[in-house]
Amino acid sequence: MAVHDWRTWRDYDKIDNDVVIRIKNLKVWTPEEKPWWRRKPTKCKTLILNNISGCLRRNEFTAIIGPSGAGKTTFLVSLAGKCTLPSEGSVTLGSRNVRECAGAVEIVPQHEAFMNGLSVIEHLVFMTEIKIGSCRDLRNRTMLDSLMEEFQLRAHRDTPIGALSGGEKRLLSLATTLLSDPQILICDEPTTGLDSYNALLVIGVLKKLSAAGRVVICSVHQPSCDLFKEFTSVLLMAEGRLLFHGAKDECMDAFESIDLHCPINYNPAEFYIRAVSNSNTNIQKLVEISENRLQIDRTSPIRPDPVYSCSKTVQRNWFKQVYLLLWRQSLSLKRNARNHLIQLFVSVIITSLVLTVSYVGASGTTQSGVQDIRGFLWLITSEVAFGVSYSALYAFEYEITLFKREVGMYTCSAYFVSRFMSFIPRCILWPIALVSVSTLAVELPNHVVTAVKFCATLILGAIPSVAYGLGMAALFTSTGIMGDVMPCIDLPLFLMSGAFLRISSLPTWMYPVKYISHFFYAMDAVSNIYWRQIEHIDCPLNETSTCVKDGAAVLMENGYAGDYILQDSLGFLLITVFWCVLGYIGLKREEKKGYAY
Repeated sequence: MAVHDWRTWRDYDKIDNDVVIRIKNLKVWTPEEKPWWRRKPTKCKTLILNNISGCLRRNEFTAIIGPSGAGKTTFLVSLAGKCTLPSEGSVTLGSRNVRECAGAVEIVPQHEAFMNGLSVIEHLVFMTEIKIGSCRDLRNRTMLDSLMEEFQLRAHRDTPIGALSGGEKRLLSLATTLLSDPQILICDEPTTGLDSYNALLVIGVLKKLSAAGRVVICSVHQPSCDLFKEFTSVLLMAEGRLLFHGAKDECMDAFESIDLHCPINYNPAEFYIRAVSNSNTNIQKLVEISENRLQIDRTSPIRPDPVYSCSKTVQRNWFKQVYLLLWRQSLSLKRNARNHLIQLFVSVIITSLVLTVSYVGASGTTQSGVQDIRGFLWLITSEVAFGVSYSALYAFEYEITLFKREVGMYTCSAYFVSRFMSFIPRCILWPIALVSVSTLAVELPNHVVTAVKFCATLILGAIPSVAYGLGMAALFTSTGIMGDVMPCIDLPLFLMSGAFLRISSLPTWMYPVKYISHFFYAMDAVSNIYWRQIEHIDCPLNETSTCVKDGAAVLMENGYAGDYILQDSLGFLLITVFWCVLGYIGLKREEKKGYAY
C-alpha cells in the first residue's frame, strides 16, 4: 500500500456499510451555444465537473472548500439531483438514482427565498401542508412543533419573515428543508452574510443533525478556524476536480506527503485553498493521491448498500394545491392591505375625479356630445384594462426564484391558476370604484341600471386583461425586455378598440388582430350598452358635417357588433384562455430551466 494510503483494509470493510450516497465518474458541462445562422459557436462547451467519483457516509459532516470557480455549487446541485446541465456518470442513493429519490436529498441554498409578508408559523404550516400532508395529522403537527423548538423559532412564531435577522432566516430555511426528513442535507454557503455568532449557531445545528445519522454537506468559502474545526471531514475541489475527500487530519497528511506543510497557528482551510489556487502541479499530485485512495474503495470488499426510503413527501391533489397557494397569497395580500388601498385610491379614485371634472354634463343626445361620450367610454375602459394588466406584469418577477425552488411541491398549472385567481378581487373593486365616481357627472340613460351594466362589463373585461398581464409577465420575466416588448404589443391591441379608427374600415388582413384585443370586446360591450338606449340625437340646422341621428348610427359608424352579448362573452373567454395558455407555457419554460440556486 502506498505511503499516503492511511486507512487499513479493515477500516474500509467496517465503514463501507455506512455508505449513503455514491458518485461515479460524474461529469457536468455547459452546452455549446450556436445560433442556426452562424457556423461558429457563440459560446463553447465548458467542463464544470471533471470525472468525480467517491462516496458519502452516514454521520459525515463535510466541508466542501476550494477556490472560486472550482465547481462547488454545481457539485452540490448534482448531489441533490437538481442539476439540469448536460452530464454523464451517476449519483446513487442506495441502489437508486438520486433523481428518483424525491425528498431524500434536500438542498439549502445560499440565498433564501421567502414570501416576506408571511409569519414564521404561517410559512411552516404552508410548507407542512404542501410537502407532507395536513397539519391536523398529529405526526405532522408534532414534527412541526419539534422543528420550531429545535431551531429556536418558537419565540418568533408570529414574526413576519421580513423582520427576521439573517441567522433566523437561515434557521427557518433549515427547518423548512427538514420537514421531509431527508437523509442527506446539502447547504450552499450556510454562513454567508452571518456574523460569527450566528455562523457558529447555524454550524452547531448542522453538526447535531449529522450526529443524529444524517449526511450534512456544506460548501464554505474560506471558513474561519473556529468554523472549520466543527466539521468531521473535508472535500477539496479545484478546477472541477475532486482533490481530496476524507478526515481533516488525513487531509493534512496528504498535503504533507507532497511536501506542503501548513504553518503553525495558520488556518488549515485557507492553506489548502491557497495551495491549489493556480497551481497545476499541486492539483495533479493531489489528484493522483485521490485516485489511489479511490482504488482502495473499488477493490475493498463491498457490502450491499442499505435500502433507503426515498421520500416522506406527498403530492397533494391539484385543487388542494390551488387552495393552499391561494391561502398563502391571501396572507401576503392581507399584510399589504394598506398599500393596496392607497394604490386603489391613487390609481382609481383620483382618476375618477379627473374624469368627473372633465366630462361634467356630457350627454350623447347632442352632436357635440357624441365625441365626448366616445372619449369617456374609451377612458373608463382603458383605465380598467391598463390598470389591472400592468398590476399583474410583475407578479412573477419577484416570485420566480421561489417558484423554481418549490418545483415538485405543486404543479405549474396550479401555481398559475392560483396567481390568476388572486387578482380577481382587483378585477371587481377597480371597475366598481371607477364607474361609481366617474359617472356621477355624466348623463346616462337609466343612470343606475346603466352604471351597473358598465360595472359588470368592465369586471368581465378586467379578467382577460389580467390574463394578458400574467401571460406577458410569464413570457418575459426580465423587466428590461418586458419594458421593450409591451408597448409594441399594446399599440395594435388598443388601436383595435375602435376609439381611434373605424373598425369597419380595417383591411381584411388586420381583422385577426381585432379578435385577440380585450380592448375591442370591452369597448364594443360598453358602447352597445350606452348607445342602444339613445334613440335620438339632435342635429342643429346650421350643422355642416354629417349628423348622426341615433345611437344605432353611432354603433354602425364605429363598426361595433349587432349581437354584442354573445360575441363579447365568447371573446372575453377565448382571450382569457389564450393568454393563460401562453403564460403557462412561459412558466413551464422557467420550470424546465431547473433549480434556482
